[in-house]
Amino acid sequence: MKKVALVTGAAAGIGQAIALELSKAGYLVYANARSKEKLLKTLEMGKEYDIRPLIFDVRDLESVKKSISELERIDCLVNNAGVSIKNKAIEKFDEDDWDLTLSTNVKGYFFVARYALEKMSKGSCIINMSSGAAKTGGDFVSIPYSTSKGAINSLTISLARELAKVGIRVNAVSPGFVDTAMLEVNGLPAEYYNSVIPIGRVGKPSDVANMVVYLASDKADFITGQIIEVNGGDIMG
Repeated sequence: MKKVALVTGAAAGIGQAIALELSKAGYLVYANARSKEKLLKTLEMGKEYDIRPLIFDVRDLESVKKSISELERIDCLVNNAGVSIKNKAIEKFDEDDWDLTLSTNVKGYFFVARYALEKMSKGSCIINMSSGAAKTGGDFVSIPYSTSKGAINSLTISLARELAKVGIRVNAVSPGFVDTAMLEVNGLPAEYYNSVIPIGRVGKPSDVANMVVYLASDKADFITGQIIEVNGGDIMG
């Protein structure tokens, strides 16, 4: 019987790469987005594998609950759906900026995990998507975004402690600069990062996806409560 994974925010970028790599590893993957139209490219790219759409907005808790309740089981949840807003001066941030960012990047993560746990059992895992900005405050990202990623790190550790007793592992993957549409929010080209990242190139979505596949595997069954940096040496130690 195939293992089942749910990947939120799977329409593009890192989430799309994670959905594809997990499906290649033999998972039945439920790829999430806010509409099926947004998932068409992911579904086309994964047509040789078993990827199915699961439509909900992580901020709509009733939709989250209803959609997840339709699944028979979940062996791996990847909380990836997130938003980033353009950076600006402190005095220019308003309540809407904070509500959008935290409701998606923190509250959304918690409640997707909360309802997914009803479908999980011993040996299952949760993998949250964090960011190096959680440690650095972010060179270019907004204060609400870096704050939300710090909260995800804390949420990951809290869930790991709580769920270890029932045999469910919880980790986070913390990407550095990855060549996705979200990187464009910073307004700098990928070539810029090639010059500042120690390993000499900007990250690829597959770099992050490969770590997720590892953490989801039995080879990582002694790893929980960790924030794994995947950043080409941009943050060390």
